[in-house]
Amino acid sequence: MHFKKAKQNRIFQDIVDQIQRAIVRGELAPGEKLPSERELCTIFTTSRGTLREALRILEQKKLITIKLGAGGGAVVREPNSELITENLLLLLEGRQGTRRHLIALSADLAAQVATLAATLAGGKDVGPLKQLVATLTKLLEPGNKGGNPLISMDALLFEELAEIGGNPLYGFLLQAALTAIGRSHDNGAEAEGARRNRHFQEIRMIVYAVAQNDRKKAKLLTHRHILGLTAANE
Repeated sequence: MHFKKAKQNRIFQDIVDQIQRAIVRGELAPGEKLPSERELCTIFTTSRGTLREALRILEQKKLITIKLGAGGGAVVREPNSELITENLLLLLEGRQGTRRHLIALSADLAAQVATLAATLAGGKDVGPLKQLVATLTKLLEPGNKGGNPLISMDALLFEELAEIGGNPLYGFLLQAALTAIGRSHDNGAEAEGARRNRHFQEIRMIVYAVAQNDRKKAKLLTHRHILGLTAANE
């Protein structure tokens, strides 16, 4: 990591750009603290007020977390899809699209991910797919809490399928879309046992189709599965 004096004609934006670039390039690792405010002000040759405003923008971008108190400071965050989720929810609130539109978009993207995974799945992927099913089984246990279980199951499914397909960005985008779907209508958080079991069985069929390299079936089952979220929460 090597910061330099900020350009005086656009000092605020230059601070944001330099720190963001260092995070994106891996020069600052997740969990790593930025230098103190005093040090950063000296490095960038700027006032504390300007620096704090730049740090607030980076926090809004979900690139850092600002911890208060003794031992606090700006800490680099793990890469996440939270900002995309927030923007999708803003689009829904601004009536730039509906929840049904978001589900339809997610279904198309998910079907593509499943098709790619079914095309490329090999023997090395059998173990992770079995482990995925075992992990999802735990979400069915009575008393299990932690948000919308249907969305949580799907997020884990598509993270694994995107990995098999060799493009983790698919999983990243689907995670954002699925989280937005869940937050836009949270009734599924208390989904009854029958609904959870049906959702789980659909996922098992998708996993089996992928493991069998049945692209057509994987695509059809996945598209139908995501579209089912419309009825599941209404």
